Amino acid sequence: MKGKGLLSLITYSEKRKDLLFLIGEKPRTLFEIKEFFNVKTPEIYPRIKELLEADLIQKTNNEYYLTPTGKVILKYYTPLVEILNVFEETSDFWTDHDTNAIPHHLLERFNELENSILFQSPSKNVFEQNKTIVEKLDSAEKISGVISVFMPSTLEIFQRLVSNKTPSKIIMTMDVYDKFRLDYKETLQSFIEMKGNDLYLIDNVNLFIITTEGFLYFSLFYKNGLYDAQKYLIATDNRSLNWGNDCFKYFVEHSKKVDKLE
Repeated sequence: MKGKGLLSLITYSEKRKDLLFLIGEKPRTLFEIKEFFNVKTPEIYPRIKELLEADLIQKTNNEYYLTPTGKVILKYYTPLVEILNVFEETSDFWTDHDTNAIPHHLLERFNELENSILFQSPSKNVFEQNKTIVEKLDSAEKISGVISVFMPSTLEIFQRLVSNKTPSKIIMTMDVYDKFRLDYKETLQSFIEMKGNDLYLIDNVNLFIITTEGFLYFSLFYKNGLYDAQKYLIATDNRSLNWGNDCFKYFVEHSKKVDKLE
């Protein structure tokens, strides 16, 4: 079968795609396949036969399992499906915002955000609307973040970090740093002096991210350069957390550490 035909075989049928993923989890009998899809043999066997003829699956001892070709295709097809799922589930978030601030190697790992949830808040102070965020910050053992805009939420984050004495590593854009230094110098000074805290400066970056050991908050700017405080992603699964932590590490490498206020 030609590559074009194989691509059509996998992508043009949800049932074939789901069948391939199902068998990819572990070998399955015909009974298990029918039970999973809640169908009878005449309804599912044509799809099984198509995958057999394409050499994506084979049958041994009444069980269907992936062939070496099937394993390779599923390995590279899975991230694509996950990325498409991310865009479909949270399309408003990605299409409305500027994604240029996200490092390219992390854009390529969009599939890791598959389990993130899109929230839309009627208030620009998300902490008033989403108490889950407040609870996660208050219970965190450590916090990392990139803060690129000053707003009530930004000030509240810092006030909570200082009052809770949570070990934190924060990256600020120069505009946010200047605002804190001029109007909230004591709060900023208290943060820097706390054991386990690190403050970094970066010229400009159009994203806002907060991560803890079990929580990710991620938001972006509109394409016109204005920050969107009302639409954001939240996640608690390990893959999303790893993505968020790697995003923070990238910007640390491109930031300058602040040892004392000037």
